[in-house]
Amino acid sequence: MTGFSTLEKYLFLSFFIIAVSVFAFLASRPLSIIWKGQEDPGRLNEPGRRVLRVIREVLFQARVVGGRPVVGLLHTTVFIAFLLFVLETINMFLEPFGLGYLHALLGDSLQTFRAFVLVIAIFCALSMAGLAFRRFVLVKISPDPKSLESGLVAVLIILLMLTYIDMYGTNILSTRVDWWLHAAIILAFPIIILHSKHRHIFLAPVAVYLRKSHLWDVPKMNLDFESVESEDEILLGLETLSAIPWKLRLDMLACVECKRCTDNCPAAIAGQELRPADFIKAGQKALFTGEPDDAVIGTVISEEALGQCTSCMACENICPVGIEHSQLLAGSKAAQTLAMGTGGVATEFLKAVGNYSNPFSATPDVRSALIEELGIPAFEKDKTEYLLWMGCVWSYNPDFKNTVKATHRLLQAAGISYGVLANEDCCGHHSRKQGEEMQFQMLAEENCVQLREHCVRKIVTGCPHCLNTLRHEYRDFPDGYVLDVVHHSELFAGLIDSGALKLRSGGDSGRRVTYHDPCFLGRYERVFNEPRSLIKAAGSSLVETTPNRDRSYCCGGGAAGFTLEAAGEKRVDQVRKTHIEETGVDVLITACPECKMMLAGTVEETKDIGELLLEAVEV
Repeated sequence: MTGFSTLEKYLFLSFFIIAVSVFAFLASRPLSIIWKGQEDPGRLNEPGRRVLRVIREVLFQARVVGGRPVVGLLHTTVFIAFLLFVLETINMFLEPFGLGYLHALLGDSLQTFRAFVLVIAIFCALSMAGLAFRRFVLVKISPDPKSLESGLVAVLIILLMLTYIDMYGTNILSTRVDWWLHAAIILAFPIIILHSKHRHIFLAPVAVYLRKSHLWDVPKMNLDFESVESEDEILLGLETLSAIPWKLRLDMLACVECKRCTDNCPAAIAGQELRPADFIKAGQKALFTGEPDDAVIGTVISEEALGQCTSCMACENICPVGIEHSQLLAGSKAAQTLAMGTGGVATEFLKAVGNYSNPFSATPDVRSALIEELGIPAFEKDKTEYLLWMGCVWSYNPDFKNTVKATHRLLQAAGISYGVLANEDCCGHHSRKQGEEMQFQMLAEENCVQLREHCVRKIVTGCPHCLNTLRHEYRDFPDGYVLDVVHHSELFAGLIDSGALKLRSGGDSGRRVTYHDPCFLGRYERVFNEPRSLIKAAGSSLVETTPNRDRSYCCGGGAAGFTLEAAGEKRVDQVRKTHIEETGVDVLITACPECKMMLAGTVEETKDIGELLLEAVEV
């Protein structure tokens, strides 16, 4: 559009400057809140991988659509319109001054481009109307809260589309009226969204870019108190609001209030108090209205809710805007255990690990006797290829003797060079997940010394919890130089593919089984296909348990849950047992010792993936 008078140009320029100034002034407060956060290192490494993640999750809306396909597609339509209107809006604001660039850039294709934008504008208006209808009319399926700001933003987006449609299509109003209405909405829009959940338009791409590469990636806590210059520098987790790091503050302000985190939280589904969406929103409110020395526990999250978290990370895995719930949960648990000393739910577990280096209060001779009985070889420095990391459950729970035996025999059959350490302390996984950072670091340091002394380069383990800790968290320690840690299902799948493990001919039993994806093998490590390939190789027919793969429902054993009696309307494991029963099969296959403990007895038979495979392999 051209032909603006000098008065109109000055008027628009004045409105533009005022709108930008007001936006900058109002944006200073949330930016100041983020800026005041504690340091949070490791947020800018691997820029290439981070850019690819933004392209996948922001530009292509992978998590938005994947979590709720219908609503996600409506949101994606609005997002596509947003991207196109950025181009149109910049051109529109430059045209009165003779600086429009679209005509010069597109030439004769400009009309085609505008026709395309017109179609997108129509779909955007319909999609926004559909989203508003769902939120404000279909109240039974709509997430709360239903704020006035959200309704106003929906109306403005629809009006924005309608003015564009009229400007280049229907021409009910004059083009000049449409232009000024369109411009007024655009100038007001950023100011209004600063006070609503729609601020995620600005913050979500940043949060997605800055998110760490794997779940529950918590920095090693500095427990060397002599190295700090003052007591104010000692942070024992998230004791107060002032201790909240800047990225977590950004996350809290970026929340879009979709409540997908709560909808996928196993504790919330089981009717317990934990609601991830609630503690993120409570944290946001506290940052705006609280005092720096307000306690996080009690203000943001209750002790009871905190104790119900199994660290399954269904919440963080599903979040479409990059929120890392684990940072709040891990920091609060650390404060609870190290600073407050109250409210911990795994005190007996932590005592047992502290006294015996395992949660079963078993003496080392129990493990030694098992190793001797099964004839498992010892790891020999510079000779043995794989260290078989048994973990606490395999080492001290007699119900797992057959699982250990099956793994031992499969490794033998494949001709793998492997062995175990004479002494193996708990890896510290559950200690850390319960906030006992001091105990975790002590165990990790002792284990890393052993690994270094034996020149361990490769580790195979049947415990996904040990896998996650050894693979990721031991790298924070000077002696933790392990290069390759694999789950036994990954190793066995590779050995079958290479022909090192040979299947019996005619071993197809056709037996119907179901498989439970462990949180720490599936969601955390993205190992989904290997266990399923082993089930197929064993000749069994897989009946999937719903939900599965990265949406798999937790067994309730995480964060020392396998040692606890959980209270509440339902236990997490009870819900998962219902899912398994609904498959109608008699055999449950697991790939995690804690899942096997929690879910045993659900159906007629529960087996580790190694036990199933042994039945089909020539040994």
